Amino acid sequence: MCYTDTLASLQASVLKGVKIDSSDKTDNTTAMQAITRNITEFVNNSDNHNADALAAFKELEVFVTEQRRLLTSNVSSAKKDAEADERRAEAERKAEAKRIEKAEAAADRKAQSEAKKARKAALLKLSKMLKKPKSPISGKTDGEVRKWAMIGAKNNFAPIKKANNKLRREQKKRDKEEAAAARKLANAGKPKNAAYSKFCSWFLADAQEIEDAGFENKRDYNKFVWAEGLDGLEYDEWDVYKKSPEAPWNKDE
Repeated sequence: MCYTDTLASLQASVLKGVKIDSSDKTDNTTAMQAITRNITEFVNNSDNHNADALAAFKELEVFVTEQRRLLTSNVSSAKKDAEADERRAEAERKAEAKRIEKAEAAADRKAQSEAKKARKAALLKLSKMLKKPKSPISGKTDGEVRKWAMIGAKNNFAPIKKANNKLRREQKKRDKEEAAAARKLANAGKPKNAAYSKFCSWFLADAQEIEDAGFENKRDYNKFVWAEGLDGLEYDEWDVYKKSPEAPWNKDE
């Protein structure tokens, strides 16, 4: 194997994620094993036991060192981004839980106050009726007295019934809000676009490529490529393809 073939194979596999030695897999382990095999074959090939091959191999060493530094920087940046996302998600969960707790406490206080007012009003009316029992029914027949009692009972307990109905409505509303909040808490911090996250891990680019494209960092470059499409792939509609199982970053789940 000549030096140019080895270097080209290494650069292509690191920068573009292409298949190595006709392998059907493009995961990191398979790719690195193929690169190691290529380098070993290059070193052990007697045709390469000369000064030119040694100089080419040293140039390859410089290239690999530069790529290692770039990968180290990218790994550190990705870790910081993930930790920041988790901190924001945790803060959102705590804030949402606190808001729900305050809303429930306020609603409970209001419901208790309304019920207390209704009970007080009903007892006051009943007390007034008991103080003057003869006045409303004086000279009335038994049927008229019963009718008066039924009307009075209905009027006196109507506020309590109304308050209880209001309590039930407010409880149903709180139950609905709590269920929605629970769903929101359960989803807090979860990635909203799993396909995009996988694409960012799969898509590799060095600093020069990012600069040539007019971007300051890989994050912005990722967003641009995700929105516009990636050269070298066959697809009819990018917005459908990038989230489909056919995309290489969505395979081997």
